[in-house]
Amino acid sequence: MMKLSDKGFTLLELVVAVGILLIVITGLLYAFITCILMNEANSQLMTAASDAEYVMEQIKALPTITFTDIDSYAVPAELTNPATEHLRNEDITVDRGTGSTIRTITVTVTWTGRNGRQGQFRLVTRIAKT
Repeated sequence: MMKLSDKGFTLLELVVAVGILLIVITGLLYAFITCILMNEANSQLMTAASDAEYVMEQIKALPTITFTDIDSYAVPAELTNPATEHLRNEDITVDRGTGSTIRTITVTVTWTGRNGRQGQFRLVTRIAKT
């Protein structure tokens, strides 16, 4: 006849240990997936900020910043060409504002994320007539 000893684990102890392990692994997996999604969202935001800053710097670098130059400015083709777009369904708009001596220029970048959610980044500056 076999004698029960104090060595080893019972089935109940193993089931409880596996249950606790599954809870911990599920929590870690959720945190990992959340970090990946946040990284992608931040990457999209940084790309949009870079594109908006590029457009704004081009406006500021016009040879003579007159309001006529600002009115005739067009967003560069490398940012609007679908073959080279940085973000999915990216759209860049420039609101040139109105005014006789100071204008508020707004560059807005909108895009659609992988999950179908709309993203938007807006960059605003004021330019005075020289």
